[in-house]
Amino acid sequence: MKTGQVVRGSVYGGWRHRFWAPLLLLLGIWSSDLAHATTARPTNSPVPADPESSPLTPGGRWSVLVQDVRGGAPMLSQNATAPQLPASTAKLLTTAYVLHTLGAQDRLLTRVLAQGLIAGRVVGPLIFLGGGDPNLSSRIFPFNGRTQRRPALSPLRDLAEQLWQAGVREVPNGILADTRLFPTEYAPTGWTPEDQRYWYGAPISALSFNDAMVEVLVRPGARSGQRASAEITPNPLGFIRNAVMTVGAGEGVIPLRLEIVGEQWVLTGSIRARAAPVGAMLAQPDPPRFAGLALQQALLDQGIRVTGEVRVRARGQGSAAPQRPFYPGHVLLAQRHSSAIIDAVTVVNKVSENTHAEILLRDADLAQGGNGDTHSSLVRLQDWLLREGIIDHQAELADACGLSRNARLSAADLVHALAQSYQQPWGALWRATLPVGAEDGTLRHRLQDLPLGTVRAKTGTLKDVLALAGLIRGDHGQEYAFAILVNHFRSSPGAIRSRMDDLVRRIALGESAL
Repeated sequence: MKTGQVVRGSVYGGWRHRFWAPLLLLLGIWSSDLAHATTARPTNSPVPADPESSPLTPGGRWSVLVQDVRGGAPMLSQNATAPQLPASTAKLLTTAYVLHTLGAQDRLLTRVLAQGLIAGRVVGPLIFLGGGDPNLSSRIFPFNGRTQRRPALSPLRDLAEQLWQAGVREVPNGILADTRLFPTEYAPTGWTPEDQRYWYGAPISALSFNDAMVEVLVRPGARSGQRASAEITPNPLGFIRNAVMTVGAGEGVIPLRLEIVGEQWVLTGSIRARAAPVGAMLAQPDPPRFAGLALQQALLDQGIRVTGEVRVRARGQGSAAPQRPFYPGHVLLAQRHSSAIIDAVTVVNKVSENTHAEILLRDADLAQGGNGDTHSSLVRLQDWLLREGIIDHQAELADACGLSRNARLSAADLVHALAQSYQQPWGALWRATLPVGAEDGTLRHRLQDLPLGTVRAKTGTLKDVLALAGLIRGDHGQEYAFAILVNHFRSSPGAIRSRMDDLVRRIALGESAL
């Protein structure tokens, strides 16, 4: 059997207990009902009403599969085909599909156009045309361990300089931010209002600047009732007004939030007097408008006069894609090529950027002739995964990133994606985008007692959900694909992570018994 070939349906419902039962019992993830497990893949594996009913499983419901990438019987399997909330490990499926569809070196194009240019004056509105670039930001590539950035407005200042070189001196009719490439989605199914406050639940738009988020640092006033001070980055044209208040010890604290109030955005919330500064990365309520304002600020800084307002041209979910090219006969004044798709995939997997995963999925759908909306994008993703034998019909795809509480995947689904990558020309590049234990991304502070490069894996975290899926290099050089999904746990997240990491550590060190 070739590396990466995995036989579905013959052994995943069962368990390999000879060596691993004592370890699973010690880790608290062995369940007495496994003694009666079948060896056939079940057609339906519903989560029981009380997934922690067994006294031997105080750590929640675990779905685990460890498989040599060369194939053969699983090294370890427990509830491997049971559908679970995957959290961000779902990004493994999305990014594999994106690389397969778009290719590692493809690039996305953001353009600035106009009807014409007469004596330095733009004719009509200046059109800021979104091209589905998730990294229209100051992020520095290649990714090197952690996110590094230039000044926030850097990419838009680059466009402003191109406009100056093209002879633009005045924009008398405002800026039109066009995000019709695919529909902007503000509240995907299964995302909570709390998600949507923060960077990881930002709206999904074809024109999105600075990861569709704003960083704030708030310091309390001297006493209750005073306005707190706030550093807001970026804040083009002072568009975001600070309204955070200082409260006393006995008063409730309102979480920080960006809200649309009339024609302005307002930073709301409260902070206790004498409290330490509070930082947050907040979602932009309207990414295309904010991108247009940021371009306007960059143009003014460049010395280009801008009058008129920033307007947004969008399309709704389910509406037909506009005919392309969008603006035939218009003049191209400036453009920005994105970093390569492989760089974008690296950020998605290393940093776990949710909105980036969503944007890239829609880019891939458009490349396949789809509409670019949520339904079309998910249908094509699911069709590809089914054709490749990565998932079966138990899987439920609700978004690209795993933030939705409606998604369901099994450990077997994720292990199949990892193993299948060895049969793909893009596989090695994709595997290199996974966080490395003790080195970078979301695994930077985990598995630090193992040699560097032993573990490459994608993490996943939601309330009552923890997941880890990736590759383990064994002590003799063999390589294992693994997935661990834990739902409905009562223990602390730290305790569950410790159990997961201990299991990975023992596999890496070849400990088959206690």
